[in-house]
Amino acid sequence: MRRDRESPPRWHSGDGWFSLKEIADRAAAEAERQAIRLALHATRGNKSEAARLLRVDYKTLHLKMKYYDIDAGDFRASS
Repeated sequence: MRRDRESPPRWHSGDGWFSLKEIADRAAAEAERQAIRLALHATRGNKSEAARLLRVDYKTLHLKMKYYDIDAGDFRASS
């Protein structure tokens, strides 16, 4: 199946090709970021519930949210 309409993954920069490890690390980080955002969306921004869903310690989730610059408040339902 061809993916002509989607932009291809970025495997190189202006300085040359990324290593296979760098490519895997970038893909893992993006998957982790998306999983955190989905869990926060599902729990309407409740970090404790999101941590339970993701089966990680609350502190781990908090540190990763800080690293990825994710604000739980963005997922809270407005009244």
